[in-house]
Amino acid sequence: MNKILAFALGNTFRADDGAGLAVARGLEALLPGVEVVEANELRPEHADALAGAAGVLFLDASVAGEPGEIHAARLVPRTARAALLHALTPEEVLGLARTLHGRAPPAGLVTVSGREFAFGEGLSAEVEAALPLAREKARELAEAFALPA
Repeated sequence: MNKILAFALGNTFRADDGAGLAVARGLEALLPGVEVVEANELRPEHADALAGAAGVLFLDASVAGEPGEIHAARLVPRTARAALLHALTPEEVLGLARTLHGRAPPAGLVTVSGREFAFGEGLSAEVEAALPLAREKARELAEAFALPA
């Protein structure tokens, strides 16, 4: 239970939707030993993977905000919606881990607001420029996992 798990979310074939995956690339330099899981979306089975982690980062793109804007926040587990869907929010997958395994590790979400989400590869200039700061925000969240929430 000493590893930090990072869920890099998104689709690299939808332009800026690949921001979470791009943040994860290069994160190892700031968080040695981080384990990255790449996924298009969070699914119920991800609760098993994160239950034993010391902390979890969720890295994703956002359609809200100005392109290149970064948001970072600690997360609180939440019960999944009544009709358990194929895709879960980070808070819901944490809640599922708590229900199934008796614990949810400390977690945080880092998002980068995108400009272009149509089919196509490559990130917008704004998202590309935001990547170093987004990685730094992820590192700060991971360091805070050792502190009381």
